[in-house]
Amino acid sequence: MPYGLFNLTKLILGLIPCVFLLISCKLYAAQAISDSSFELFVTEVESLQDKNPSQAFLALDAQMKNLSALTIENQLTFYRLLAEVYVEQAQYHRSKSVATKALSLARRLTNPSIETAELLFARGFAIESLGDYQAAREDYRSGLEIADSLNDNKNVAIGLINLGALDYLVEKFDRSLIMFNDALSIAQKLKDDELLGYVYSELGILYGLIVQDEKSLAYYEKSYEHYLKAGKTYYAYTTLRNLATGYAVNKDYDKAIPLYKEVIENADQVGNDELIAYAYSGMAWAQVKKEDSDPEAAYQYMLLASQYAQNAQQADIPISFALERGYLFRELGKIEEAIASMEQAEQLLREYQDNEHKIISTISQLDVYYLKAQLYKELGDYKKAYMAQDKYVTFALSLPEKSNADKVEDIRMRYESEQADIENKLLAQKESLQALKIKEAKVEEESRQFLMSMFAVISLVLAWLLLKTVKGQRHLLLASRTDELTGLTNRRRLMQLGKLYAQQAQQYQQPFSVLVIDVDEFKTINDQFGHKAGDKTLQQLAQLGQSLVSHKQVFARLGGEEFTVLLPETSFTQAIDFAEQCRVKIEQHPWSDTLGRNVTVSIGVTTSKENNFDQMLNQADLLMYQAKEQGKNRVCYES
Repeated sequence: MPYGLFNLTKLILGLIPCVFLLISCKLYAAQAISDSSFELFVTEVESLQDKNPSQAFLALDAQMKNLSALTIENQLTFYRLLAEVYVEQAQYHRSKSVATKALSLARRLTNPSIETAELLFARGFAIESLGDYQAAREDYRSGLEIADSLNDNKNVAIGLINLGALDYLVEKFDRSLIMFNDALSIAQKLKDDELLGYVYSELGILYGLIVQDEKSLAYYEKSYEHYLKAGKTYYAYTTLRNLATGYAVNKDYDKAIPLYKEVIENADQVGNDELIAYAYSGMAWAQVKKEDSDPEAAYQYMLLASQYAQNAQQADIPISFALERGYLFRELGKIEEAIASMEQAEQLLREYQDNEHKIISTISQLDVYYLKAQLYKELGDYKKAYMAQDKYVTFALSLPEKSNADKVEDIRMRYESEQADIENKLLAQKESLQALKIKEAKVEEESRQFLMSMFAVISLVLAWLLLKTVKGQRHLLLASRTDELTGLTNRRRLMQLGKLYAQQAQQYQQPFSVLVIDVDEFKTINDQFGHKAGDKTLQQLAQLGQSLVSHKQVFARLGGEEFTVLLPETSFTQAIDFAEQCRVKIEQHPWSDTLGRNVTVSIGVTTSKENNFDQMLNQADLLMYQAKEQGKNRVCYES
């Protein structure tokens, strides 16, 4: 074929997809949606959204000019779809703007709709990605409250997952695990594959952060399986990248590399530059670390990752990729380029520190200072190496002493132990029932002549079994409401009672107060005297607390070394007096007889204004942390 004709053919073939794209956009524009056809339009957009968010955006954009002709409810659905598509394309500023506009429109509704909750979740995710965790938490909580009031269990679970993800970002792993397990319980009851894919994906991330690599991989595999069942191709690719990273962490590069390649090869379908950047970065490290290392391929992959990441809007991505480049270039012996990457990372850190809404991982900051020190040392510039090392040490010493690792390990072990106990009890009950049926059949077959006499015996046996079953059910009910270690009301029952008391307080116009109590320096107790001494301390503290409450009041264990007190019909002043009495009694208890040291607590107190228990509990928790910051062993409350 002549060269000119060949080029002309290439040009024509290259224009064909563009022509089809223009035709499809004109078709969407020509067929303006109406309220009667809107449901079909939504179904088509959601189908596109599952497979190719870019095409979903084109369909929505084509109908933007027809939006005012729709009802408010349908406009909210439209905006919610658009906000979600922007998130999937990593366009977080646009998603936040669209969701905010829609939420302003939602105020015109007489009653909140589930679309309002979903818009809050979409905006919360966009804001979270932009680095403002506090504002994101407020949106997630508001969305969760609406979903709960409308009894929409799926969106309740989504709200819990969103809050749990925020918790692990700020290293509150224990709370994150509790949220995810509550959401998983809902997802399993609903048998919703999309929801199961979401919660398993987040559990995979959480277990990776707490260095439970095998379980992390197992959760990612479950997530991928459920997303595929639900037809959620885009989210399946997201999980595939996480799964590849999990394999790479375990040095199983033969499994990781094909998964990274699959994500990269479907970049157009994925439509998310941040996700593709992570896939290229993962490929770069795999090429370096695999047995037949390919440094040049690794270098090229990292350059591609940087191109995709340069316009990223997610708060921590620019720093993360600057660090990735620095570590990889150092591995490849490109020290000057590594230093340039670290200078960029440090500049980004300064910019983020100037913005009070940005939260950057302490690990990232430590990594920047550490790697700079190592790189300058390798260049022989010991003055700069010393300066970087000094920043590293100064920052490390400024970090809070308290760690969350012990909490999450305790909760994880207890949760998994409880799950195993439940499964064993169910299995034992099934075996017992089967054995009883076999025995009854054998007696009936072999002793028909004694049927009447045996009837009385069997009746007695059944009556005895019924009595045992009733007692067992009562025992199980008590166990489901009671904390195993302390015998106090557990978190699940606490939440039920808290909401009930809040409703009663609102109904009868009575005050309702909540305390959150946290043991000071509990990790030090565990480290110095062992976990058995720590458990015994919690048990003794539970007994002290129980001795102070009346029959209507509840002293409960929230989790770890945190306790909560529910004080119905208790005014703000009375609650403060109770908290101070509790603090003093704990401090004056003769702990030194067993521990050789005193035990103190920090307490946050709040009294209901709007009778929303979740908000009260959160406020009391924040006040408790304020007491910690002010020196511990004190009571904090809103003045």
